[in-house]
Amino acid sequence: MISPLRPIIGPPGSNGVVLVVDDIERNLQMLGSILSQEGYEVLFAADGPTALDRISARPPDLVLLDLRMPGMDGLEVCRRLKSNPQAMDIPVIFLTAANEAELAAEVLGQGAVDFITKPFHGPELIARVRTHTELKRTRDELRKIISEKNELMSAVAHDLKNPLGAIRLSALLLRTPPPPAAHRELVDSLVEDCDSLLSFIQDRLERSARESQGTHLNLQPIKFDDVLTRVIQQNLPAAAAKKTELKFVAEVGPPDIVSADYHGLAQALDNLVSNGLKFSPAGSCVTLSVERSATEPYLIVSVKDEGPGLTAEDQAHLFEPYRRLSAKPTGGELSTGLGLSIARHLMERMGGAIGCDSQPGQGSRFWIKIRRV
Repeated sequence: MISPLRPIIGPPGSNGVVLVVDDIERNLQMLGSILSQEGYEVLFAADGPTALDRISARPPDLVLLDLRMPGMDGLEVCRRLKSNPQAMDIPVIFLTAANEAELAAEVLGQGAVDFITKPFHGPELIARVRTHTELKRTRDELRKIISEKNELMSAVAHDLKNPLGAIRLSALLLRTPPPPAAHRELVDSLVEDCDSLLSFIQDRLERSARESQGTHLNLQPIKFDDVLTRVIQQNLPAAAAKKTELKFVAEVGPPDIVSADYHGLAQALDNLVSNGLKFSPAGSCVTLSVERSATEPYLIVSVKDEGPGLTAEDQAHLFEPYRRLSAKPTGGELSTGLGLSIARHLMERMGGAIGCDSQPGQGSRFWIKIRRV
């Protein structure tokens, strides 16, 4: 019997990585030989717990999973695999005895993509493995292309949003005192054109955010300073145009590493900072501060503004999508009521939290908590 504690890895292959899970050594040897000859890299596990450990350490492109094993059987392994967001897309093919074919509906209901009966027929086995590994590779490639497209579109939209906002605010300032009649039409046209472009950009950003809610976030250790620098730089033009100070305060200490999706965290934090600027009067200050929780392994990031504050009713519905608040942007900026809802969704999916402390007439403090590594 193969020891469940000893990792066994076949020779590198170019067609993908297959994990074979079976408690019978001769089945492992036979399947490993067939798959290796066809250019697959083969990983082995002799029981369910070891299989889950292998998948956690190095996710394969496909799992060949024995249905009947002592201890944790194949159905339980599949259930746990499909409940793991980081592994749920890995296709599973069950290996069943000939008299277990009636279990086909059950195994497919657990999330398996196929089943193969023993004894194995080499060409059939390879055909099914090839089909499902290629389908997974295609899905992964499409997901990557979509993610890169959305990232590019969001980056372009963000880069356009801030200078357009600054131009719009400058145009609004030209209305006071009223310009000569000959210039008034030009100023109004400039404001309307900026509004049209900003509306289009905002729609693009929100559509991208809604699409990202249905995709998997890539949670990994990241340097929080990198995210913070990006968000501050994105919002400096809007702060300058509104003559609002964007101030940063942080505790002294080593750089913080957090567990997060880089773009998801940047988007959530950007929503809070841009909202702080949007609802603050010209000449005020928006303060961004970072501190480490004294009781939990979290980083707490706060954005405090000097705006009108929020009523109790506003706070009760603050994070609901498309909810318009009684407080209005102070510079005529656009607001769709989606930003805070998206930020909450992103923070919850990253294992963090978001909240707000506010009183009418005393400004607002929005905060997020993100887990430190």
